[in-house]
Amino acid sequence: MQKVEGLKPDILKLFQPFQGLDGHQLLLLIKQVQCFSLSAGHQLFQAGDIDSNEYFLLDGDIAFTSLDGTSHTIKHGQPAARRQLARLRPRQFTASAASACTVLIIDADVIEGLQDELARQHDDQEDYCVNEVESIEALEGQELLSRFKSALKRNQFVLPSLPEVAFKVRRLLESDDSCADDIASVVNADPAIAAKLVRAANSPIYHGANACESTRNAVVRLGLDTTRQLVMSFALHDLFEASKPELKSLMRQAWQDSIEVAAIALVLGRKVKLAGYSGEEVMLAGLLHNIGVIAVVAFIESSHETIDAEKLPALVDTLKVDASEVILQHWKFSSVFVQVVRESGSWLRESPFEADLCDAVLIARLHYAIRHKRLAELPPLRSISALRRLPLGEVTPELTITILDEAREQIDEARKFLAS
Repeated sequence: MQKVEGLKPDILKLFQPFQGLDGHQLLLLIKQVQCFSLSAGHQLFQAGDIDSNEYFLLDGDIAFTSLDGTSHTIKHGQPAARRQLARLRPRQFTASAASACTVLIIDADVIEGLQDELARQHDDQEDYCVNEVESIEALEGQELLSRFKSALKRNQFVLPSLPEVAFKVRRLLESDDSCADDIASVVNADPAIAAKLVRAANSPIYHGANACESTRNAVVRLGLDTTRQLVMSFALHDLFEASKPELKSLMRQAWQDSIEVAAIALVLGRKVKLAGYSGEEVMLAGLLHNIGVIAVVAFIESSHETIDAEKLPALVDTLKVDASEVILQHWKFSSVFVQVVRESGSWLRESPFEADLCDAVLIARLHYAIRHKRLAELPPLRSISALRRLPLGEVTPELTITILDEAREQIDEARKFLAS
């Protein structure tokens, strides 16, 4: 491993976490970046490691091998190479140079501090910005958004917490010596989630030669990473609750929309093999795309806001993107998932890179709209660039209908184990 000197600040603009920085910020950041050239076979980290480094691939190929022996390679220029390599802690993969390559190394705390600073700047700009509004409804939505952000800054209401079983499973997987028995024990503390996990393991999507009859067997069949994504997904169900009837109805619909988008996202994720992401990660991203609704409802209930029931859905739509960002940051989700909730509603979203997690969720939402005959809500399909980035074939309405027909059974199965 040989250190490389003389990096130019603009090299950081190749990577998504730094694309919002100005020249001064890039100049300060480059001083905290180390660059190394690696020979083929050099190991960056091992599965199970807990460290504070974030790695970015400048050129070459990096091979990743999981604890169960499965492997994949990230090549320079792929969308996965535009982000941190293997973000989760403890490390889920052993990473080695598959060819001669160059990597940037940055302390994770530096990136987190940078993101916090950018978020504060964004908030400050919004505080002094007066947006033009076109209707009374838009004005009411803007006022509600202002009160929501003000309440958050002043800690005047408590954001919903990540469900305990999901928190414990995530924390357990940070341990070097966690095993299927340990995870099964934590999951069994919530019988409803345990039953869903076994049901998922026995579904046609994951079905093996023999039926799973215990949580431990389900964890072994699914693997630790899939189990973590599924447990997180199942645990979210209980958060979509409210006390007022009109809010209950809104939450119920939001959950139904979320699980169907998530089910379609799972099928898409398994079909296109999105670089760097499992089908279950794509599914979780689909489930989270609407998560801001629970924060908005928590705010409305805690602040005793009185809102016309007919205007409620439109006002929630006004708030939910900002609320989704806030709650995922509160739960310590990676910036990749935050990007999904921020951009997965932008049908005309452009990206200079190959397909990413946000594209997959956006296309899952597209299929959902087509399935429910909501074509009037969509722009012309050929204008949706995510369809060109996702390797699905020629962009036509017939293609999307074919995908839904071919995947209908899998979508229905995924919906069953998410909703039940």
